[in-house]
Amino acid sequence: MADAGTLPGDGPLLVLCDVSRTLSVTLGRPGSAPPSHRRHTATGQSAEILTPLIAEVLAGAGLCPSDLGGIACVRGPGGFTGIRVVLATALGLSFGAGIPMAGLDFLPLLAATAARQATGAVVVITHARTEQVYLQPFLADGDALALGPPEALPLREAAGRVAEAAAVGPLALIGDGVVRYRKTLAAAAPLAVFINTPGPDPQVLLSAAARAAYGFAPVTPLYLRPSDAEENLVELTARRGLSPEVARERLRRAVADD
Repeated sequence: MADAGTLPGDGPLLVLCDVSRTLSVTLGRPGSAPPSHRRHTATGQSAEILTPLIAEVLAGAGLCPSDLGGIACVRGPGGFTGIRVVLATALGLSFGAGIPMAGLDFLPLLAATAARQATGAVVVITHARTEQVYLQPFLADGDALALGPPEALPLREAAGRVAEAAAVGPLALIGDGVVRYRKTLAAAAPLAVFINTPGPDPQVLLSAAARAAYGFAPVTPLYLRPSDAEENLVELTARRGLSPEVARERLRRAVADD
């Protein structure tokens, strides 16, 4: 995350999220006037869509970036490209306007959204790749209390975790992984409540942003698994005439220089 210790200013908070198939831009303060909240299906187009969408939201509120109190960006886990686009855009706005930024974790935001309508256990499950998900368990008690860390798991193991949670008491499931793998998860927990939402509730986003620690250092992305490029390094580099050893060394240097 960004360096801790700085509180956001008094102006509106801008929250950027693009870790799943839906990109969102949210502007406001928790508990004040209804926030401006825009969503866009941005698969493969985040770089083209995000900045114009931010400009549209700010213009609709009669604001410029320097009027903001802070910029919060959801740092993962989720799609690598969307995360990088959001973090880079937030960094540019932060440096350009002198506005501090903060990082937010995606799975707790979904859990807090579920906790507004559910009791008992909440398991957040989002899509990672084919037959693999990100999973984190929570207890819904007014808010959402994490019962364990976020993990990247095979679908079969995730279904086992869901069955274990369902055996203890009331269970709610939320996330795009729940939608994608509903049949498998319903077989594991037939009495679970399935909450279908395109993303975190806008007020949940703003509440989390208001509590976050802000700074001017780049926000660190939250990746729970290697990228497809890393896993397919040998095949990808062979097409370019590079040996795996040379490719790994170049990758190591690039990471070290980042």
